[in-house]
Amino acid sequence: MSWISLNSYNRPKEMTKVKKYTILIFLLVISQLFSLYLNDVSGDGVTINWFTEEPSDSFLIVYDGSNESIYSEQEVTLHRFKVSGLQPGMSYAYTVKSEKDGKVIFRNGGILTTAPLKRTPFSFAVYGDSRSNHSVHLEIAHGIARENVPLVIHTGDLVSSDDTLDEWTSFFNVIDILSDSVFYSTIGNHEASAENYTKFFAFPGNKRYYSFWYGDVFFICLNTNEAFDKYSLQYIWLLTELEEAKEGDPAFIIVYFHHPPYSFGPHGDHLYIQQYLVPVFEDYKVDLVLNGHDHGYQRVEKNGVTYVISAGGGAPLYDIGSGKDLIASANAYHYMLFNYTVDGLFGYAKTAKGLILDSFYIQRRD
Repeated sequence: MSWISLNSYNRPKEMTKVKKYTILIFLLVISQLFSLYLNDVSGDGVTINWFTEEPSDSFLIVYDGSNESIYSEQEVTLHRFKVSGLQPGMSYAYTVKSEKDGKVIFRNGGILTTAPLKRTPFSFAVYGDSRSNHSVHLEIAHGIARENVPLVIHTGDLVSSDDTLDEWTSFFNVIDILSDSVFYSTIGNHEASAENYTKFFAFPGNKRYYSFWYGDVFFICLNTNEAFDKYSLQYIWLLTELEEAKEGDPAFIIVYFHHPPYSFGPHGDHLYIQQYLVPVFEDYKVDLVLNGHDHGYQRVEKNGVTYVISAGGGAPLYDIGSGKDLIASANAYHYMLFNYTVDGLFGYAKTAKGLILDSFYIQRRD
C-alpha cells in the first residue's frame, strides 16, 4: 500500500478584487495547457503536479502491485500530491483526475519512477535556456524523450520572463512529453525573482537552492541570482551540504546553476563565481558543474573539475571563442545525456536528432 501526504496550493481566503481578478485570469490561462509533471523524487516517492481551470476535487490512483491506492483533495486548482511509501528504483503506473460537481474535467496518467538504490546505474538528461524558440525547445524535448531517462535537469532561463504566463503555458505544454521523467531546474536570470517559478515547482528546501540524492550521486542546485559570497546564507548552506554529504560517500558530486564561472561565449567568465564558489568546488572535489546562460555548448576542465555549459534549448545561439581550457564547444541546439555506470560517468552532447557533438568520461571518485 502506498501512503500519500497532500500539499496543495490554495488561494488566500481574503484578497482584494484586483487580486481576485488577476488570479482568475492566471487560472484561465495556465489551466488550458498545463498538464502533469513530476518533481522532488526520493527512494520512496515523488511529487505529482497538475492544474485545472477551476477549483475541483483531485484524485490520484497509484498502482503499487497489490492494491490500487486512491487519495483525494478538495477544491484546489494547483493539484500537488506527494507520494511516499514506494520501493526504491521501481516504476509505478498512476492515474489522476479532477472532478467538479461530479463531472470529470481532467483525466491523465503516466509512469513514475523512484530514485534508485546506491551502486545502481542510471541515466539523466540536462539542457537549458529553452526560452524564445518553443519549436526548437519541442525538438530538444523530443530528443530527450527518446532517451527514456528518469531524470531531467534544466540549467535555467526556462522562459523569457517569469511573470509572462503565456511563456509558462508554452513551456509546460512542451515538457508534457517528459512527464514520465522527474524534472528539476535552477533559476536563470530570466526567471529573476522567480515568483511564479517557486509556485509552479515542488523542489525541496526553499526551492531557490536545494540538494537531493539520486542513488549514490549527490546533486546540488545553486541560485546565482542571489548572494553567494562568504557571508551569505546560501554559501553557508552550501558548505553545510557538502560536509554532510561526506557521510553518504557520494560516487559523484554534481552542482548546477545558471551563470558559468568559465565561458568563452559573449557573456564570458563570472569573476565572483570564480572568487567564491570555484574554490569550494575544488576543495570538496566536486566532479561536475553544469551551467547555462551562454547559448550553445562548452566543456572546460580546470583543476580537476569538469564544467559544462548546456544552453542550447531554444534561445538564440552565440558565437563561442577559443582558449586553452576549452576542451570542446559547439554552436548548436542540443541536450546532454549522462550515463552513470557505478564506475564512472559518461557524458554526451547531442543534437535533437541524436548527432553526438562531444563525449567524455569522468572516473568515479576514490
